[in-house]
Amino acid sequence: MLGRPGAAAHVLESLGSLNALARFTPTALTERFGLTLDEATRVAAALELGRRRLVDAVHITAISSSHDVAIWAHPRIGLLAHEELHLLALSGQGGLRGARLIARGGLHALAVRPSDILRAGLELAASGFVLVHNHPSGNPDPSPEDIALTRRVQESADLLGMPLVDHVIVVASGRFSSFVANQWSSQSGSQ
Repeated sequence: MLGRPGAAAHVLESLGSLNALARFTPTALTERFGLTLDEATRVAAALELGRRRLVDAVHITAISSSHDVAIWAHPRIGLLAHEELHLLALSGQGGLRGARLIARGGLHALAVRPSDILRAGLELAASGFVLVHNHPSGNPDPSPEDIALTRRVQESADLLGMPLVDHVIVVASGRFSSFVANQWSSQSGSQ
């Protein structure tokens, strides 16, 4: 893949895993490991192809648990170096009607209003919906902001008759935390 023998092996050995490597941009790879931009771009392209392969392999058509949500989300957002919040629109029988990216943020937070979330649910004709986002920190426990947003969205969604079914946080290791499973409070735990 790379022009210099052993360059890829050196980078992978230094980072310890493909998951760690996937968090680097081509520019960061050039700065940290001295790869050429062409080499770093090839590494990033190979990792993106692998990620897309994982996404294609996950065929979730119904959501019946937080585990289903985590399976859907992990290959899509679990390894990202920034936060993303997605809405999974559900049919009345729990079928997955569609998914929508609601917000993209930084390493530690994203900005979103309940109206942004509810608008997407209405556009997808959701009978109910699940929120899912990632924590690049590797800790799936909800922040106080996560808990506050979940409560505000839940209250607003109930008024619309389009209930929030769950809010799941995923991390690169595959661990996740669920609002339904843990009834998040300031003392929440993760699964």
